[in-house]
Amino acid sequence: MRILAFGLLAGLLAFVSIAKGQYYGGYVDNRAATPGESYARGLSDMTRSQSIANLNNSEAAINMTEAARKGMENRQQWTDTYFQMRDANRQYRAQERGPKATMEDAVRYAQLGKPAALSPSELDTVDGAISWPMLLQSPQYADYRAQLESLYAKRAEYGGITTDDYFQINRTTGAMLDALKTQVRNVPPAEYMAARRFIESLAYEARRPAG
Repeated sequence: MRILAFGLLAGLLAFVSIAKGQYYGGYVDNRAATPGESYARGLSDMTRSQSIANLNNSEAAINMTEAARKGMENRQQWTDTYFQMRDANRQYRAQERGPKATMEDAVRYAQLGKPAALSPSELDTVDGAISWPMLLQSPQYADYRAQLESLYAKRAEYGGITTDDYFQINRTTGAMLDALKTQVRNVPPAEYMAARRFIESLAYEARRPAG
């Protein structure tokens, strides 16, 4: 009688354990039953891992290629932008400068900037005598007058001047202008301008042929 009761109790406990396992999702043994199944599972896991690795490597290569392509496009766009801006700047500067001056324009501009030629009464082409403006007749200009009168008398005699004489005329007239500038505040403006223009014209005469 005790043996029968124990058997019934053991069966009831086993039934309850099975029921709990089904209700609560009890432990399921997924281990391979045979060596062959273990080998097959391992081979399958290796194949799946290799496929995942190949997929990741492929995606990484695609990403690197796309990044390189975008980098090249950015460099090309920067280069194009640089040359476009340079061309636009060149065109703007050309417009600001206006049309290129012709040879005739250059000659006209040079004519506008040169001093007026001295008249024969101011510089005698026969003997080289110079008629100085009143302001330049003062004693402080005596040495400059003497040097220039000698050089232009020589020019009239020989019909021209040497290179040394040309540079001497330019040095002397330059020094005479510097001396005149020291009087700019002490003399009437009209007399100052007349004296300055006379010296500049006298210097320019050295470039012209005698006679």
